[in-house]
Amino acid sequence: MDHRLFDAARTGDITTLKLLLQEDPLLLERLSLSSPENPLHVSAFAGQATFTAEILRHNQGLALEPNLQGFSPLHIASASGNIDVVRVLLSVDWKRDVCFLKDKDGLIPLHSAAQRGRIEVIQELVSSFPESLKEVTAFHETPLHVAVKNNQVEATKLLLEEIKNSNISLGIVNQENREGNTVLHLATLGKQLQIVEMLIGEEAIIRGSVDVNKQNRSWLTPKDILDVVIETEGGSVSEMYRIVQIFQTAEARNAKEKRKDLKPIERSRNPFRMIKKYLDYEINNSTLEKRETLLVVATLIATLTFTGVLQPPGAFRGEDSTGGSGSQNNTTNSNTTPSINNIFGSRNSTEGQAIMAASTVDFTLYAAFNAVGFFTSVTMISLLTKGFPLRNWIRLCIISIVAIYLLAIVYIAPNEKIFWLVVLGVSSILVL
Repeated sequence: MDHRLFDAARTGDITTLKLLLQEDPLLLERLSLSSPENPLHVSAFAGQATFTAEILRHNQGLALEPNLQGFSPLHIASASGNIDVVRVLLSVDWKRDVCFLKDKDGLIPLHSAAQRGRIEVIQELVSSFPESLKEVTAFHETPLHVAVKNNQVEATKLLLEEIKNSNISLGIVNQENREGNTVLHLATLGKQLQIVEMLIGEEAIIRGSVDVNKQNRSWLTPKDILDVVIETEGGSVSEMYRIVQIFQTAEARNAKEKRKDLKPIERSRNPFRMIKKYLDYEINNSTLEKRETLLVVATLIATLTFTGVLQPPGAFRGEDSTGGSGSQNNTTNSNTTPSINNIFGSRNSTEGQAIMAASTVDFTLYAAFNAVGFFTSVTMISLLTKGFPLRNWIRLCIISIVAIYLLAIVYIAPNEKIFWLVVLGVSSILVL
């Protein structure tokens, strides 16, 4: 950026700006192509609202451009608390895009204002777009998370009041970040008495909406965190005593105490529904470490069983001496019912069949037990990845792998009866 333009933006010198634009009418357009910094970043930081408005009059697109750190002019103005500049930037034609533009860490301007406790800016941004209260960063943190994390008491109070007065679901106060922590977890960890009182105290801003016993991804409730903080860090005796009182009044419990009150699995006449309830119960009441270990084990089992079909004991038959037209082939084809042949086409050779398939009993038992292990492990993977990003794509991959597995069984089995026998046996065992 030309040093004259930089100085003009810093000092709000509109006269110099006009002279520079007379010299080069395309100055701002060329600047957006050649430099990551533009005059709006400087004027937003310096609080030059009039200069910012003059720049926007010539080129509103500059309001959407981030600098090297990924901050837009509105991010900078919000973090700096320059309310006049914020209002000017929100006057552009596409102010929604400006308001929801994210930096490298996924923060929108409201996050930046909450991080620094800029009360007027928070009010202005929320009044423009109340739904911005739900926006999360790359770490899945809402503006409320950011305010609590940075111990911005007044900003936290304002955000809670805005949530209460808006049409947004009150469940946002129980929203989890990447580690599964709610704002109550963070406030407890930071020994923030005032914020804890705002959340679950006698004069809580959103009374009854905060889940005091919600567990994070390490399976810890806020009460667990409080116990750890008291034991390891201590703090002001009076403040810690008051926090303990608030937690007792709110009936906060440890994770172990909460597990004792878990309801037993409801009985169901439908065996499939009963199995699903049991699996969900086991997964939901296990720690993150256990679930991650179980996912690794299930993946290994699925890999081993899938490999067992592709490479069964004894390997596969080679080309027969008659080139695939011998009497053995005819016998095999004549014993096969036509339904699978109609789909996949009849085979003119025994090449590719498992040698083990010569013994019908051995092959059926091997394939059935292998299939039980495969389908069970795949089911476990599907349940354990519940809530993962790109969940539908994961399901598509699982369905594709299962289809490939069944096609492999069809190909290596000596006849269709064994294939359906394996499928029937696996289905019966899984139901039981």
